[in-house]
Amino acid sequence: MKIAFAGGIVAAAVALLVALYVGARTRGLEAHCRNNMRHLGTIAWNNRKAVDPQRTGRDFWQAVREEQYRDVRGKWRPIDPDPFVCPVLGATVSNNLDPKTIDYRGPVRVRDEFEQTPKSEPIGADRPGNHSSGGHVLRIDGSVQDIPKLVDRVKDGDPLWSGAAAALKD
Repeated sequence: MKIAFAGGIVAAAVALLVALYVGARTRGLEAHCRNNMRHLGTIAWNNRKAVDPQRTGRDFWQAVREEQYRDVRGKWRPIDPDPFVCPVLGATVSNNLDPKTIDYRGPVRVRDEFEQTPKSEPIGADRPGNHSSGGHVLRIDGSVQDIPKLVDRVKDGDPLWSGAAAALKD
């Protein structure tokens, strides 16, 4: 009887520790994703003069990737860790030549003068499905806004996500 009781206590403690670990790991991966988006905002700003304003959506991020990580001879420099891949999703294998391997949405249009873009305008966001708990929207000023329950809120017409969704595309 005492052994069964002790075994039950140990099982409950293990279950509690596993639940805490999974929650902490998910929060850590979401913070990594948020940092990826901040990094993307920085490299987009740093390469703003070289990126063709006709490139939109994930192709915009491909143009940023080409400008940042390809040298003048056309050779790719290592991208590690890859900020174009969402660590929460964890399923994408990055390919420098394929914009479809970028896990973030890009702008619907880019102004000819990047500096004229309003600071509150989104230039990137998680693609629906990257996070089960929600997603992030990257503003041109480099700020990243958490938007909970991304997929549900699109259906419900949430103004925060609707405004971002109108300015972004895959």
